[in-house]
Amino acid sequence: MTRRLSLVLIFLLLISLSTSVTSAQDDGVTLRVGTTYMIDTLNPTNGFYGYTARLLWYDTLVNWSGGDLFQPGLAEAWSVSDDGLTWTFEIREGVTFHDGAPLTAEEAAWNINWILENEIPTMISYMSDVEGAEATDATTLVIHVSQPVPNMITGKLPFVMMLPPSVWQGMTVDEIDSLDGLETTMGSGPYRLVEYQTGEYMVMEANPDYWRGAPLADRLIYQEYATEDAMVQALIAGDIDLIMIVPGSGAAALRRQENVTVEFSFDVRLEELIVNSSPEGTQPASLNDPVVRRAIAHAIDRESIINVGYLGYAEYATTVIPTAMGAFHHAGIPEVPYNLEEANRLLDEAGFVDSNNDGVREFSDGAPLEYRLYAPDSDAYYARIIELISADLASIGIAAPPQVLSDETLIDLQIDYDNDLIYWGWNLDPDPGFLLSIFTCAETVDGGWSDSGYCDEEYDALYAAQATALTQEERIDIIHRMQEKLAEDLPYVPVVYPQTIAAYRNDRFVFSNRLASQPLFWALYDGFAPVG
Repeated sequence: MTRRLSLVLIFLLLISLSTSVTSAQDDGVTLRVGTTYMIDTLNPTNGFYGYTARLLWYDTLVNWSGGDLFQPGLAEAWSVSDDGLTWTFEIREGVTFHDGAPLTAEEAAWNINWILENEIPTMISYMSDVEGAEATDATTLVIHVSQPVPNMITGKLPFVMMLPPSVWQGMTVDEIDSLDGLETTMGSGPYRLVEYQTGEYMVMEANPDYWRGAPLADRLIYQEYATEDAMVQALIAGDIDLIMIVPGSGAAALRRQENVTVEFSFDVRLEELIVNSSPEGTQPASLNDPVVRRAIAHAIDRESIINVGYLGYAEYATTVIPTAMGAFHHAGIPEVPYNLEEANRLLDEAGFVDSNNDGVREFSDGAPLEYRLYAPDSDAYYARIIELISADLASIGIAAPPQVLSDETLIDLQIDYDNDLIYWGWNLDPDPGFLLSIFTCAETVDGGWSDSGYCDEEYDALYAAQATALTQEERIDIIHRMQEKLAEDLPYVPVVYPQTIAAYRNDRFVFSNRLASQPLFWALYDGFAPVG
């Protein structure tokens, strides 16, 4: 995601940053990270974007280190009772928040109970089936669940941030929601945020007392750029050192640079056409028709989108679960082939004809098959992709003029379900639980994660069943059935699984070869070192 800053503002930003950190550079290692979008808000209770940056500030009980790998975090070890209803965690000794306050099992229990009591929007979905927590002593945390939870370690606790009671306790829900400022980023993680300018930059300093050991980069500077091209050119020029998500359009240019290393990985990413499915949405009635949705799916030329939008750095998506999720991905769901003839046949047989010869078919209620087709302005390739989609939809008698909007505008439209078709994407959790939850009825409420408004009782029952499956095999089977249901109803038309492309200046730093498939937190602890 990005905000459109002028080149003059970018120039002034770089001067400002250079001036503000010159003295700091003399006494440590500074790593500059380029991005087109940093974070939506500093408040972790209502900030849904910039999650990888938040992992640098806050600890979690279990750490996700990329792919399907998980490691102990604040919890050194854990066990679950025979009935699956009690989880016991051994909490590390000597951990403190950035202000020096202790982080023991008592603070961890407070965090979990506080999230439940206040229904903290960014984390409450990870607390499904959790009834509460208690500290039996300073190093023993006990979490009680209402029914067995198969993904406690892989799908819940890696994304529940430990926040300091000294900042958050005693507040009303409204006070929690409105809190803003650097104090909201206080955690116990390897970095603390010391300077922030909205849409411009963030400066973080290493936590010397971090329990894992101080990171080798003494400070991180996130610099936000108006365009992907500007960000790529900044890496080539040496104004920044690292890009964690390189646009496909910049990969070729970066690979030609001797002092830049580019890495590729198929990660847990999905990009899709979101179809407004909300009963309260403003979409035309025709968009709810399964024939229209199936015709739209046949009119999406994924091969052209991969080549034009991603320059080949993506693969065909068949279901909402990416192939990188392994056995959870339903390989038996067939591709929906690009077939304009089949799309036209479906619409013809359903009786949707162009009675006035204006090139647009009419629905049974007489309304034209005309939809709003949006995409965010955060990545330049989105504009090219929706132009391709729009042209193909026109070939089957559907009018969908493409329009690029700011991320903030699109989010507002999604909250109100005031849209028709949106092309966007997800950087996902490694466990499918979260992604599957966004299609449940519970997530269609204000503050929920649902961007399509999809709500189906049968799907909800399957989601509840997978959440309590006793074996991995049983859970995989249920999740495959859920993907079949979504493939039939099409609240999403899956389009591609993009490759994650990362690049860094190899004349300054060395990273492990897993840079493109792990959070920056782990990249800094896994083979990172300054050159020389």
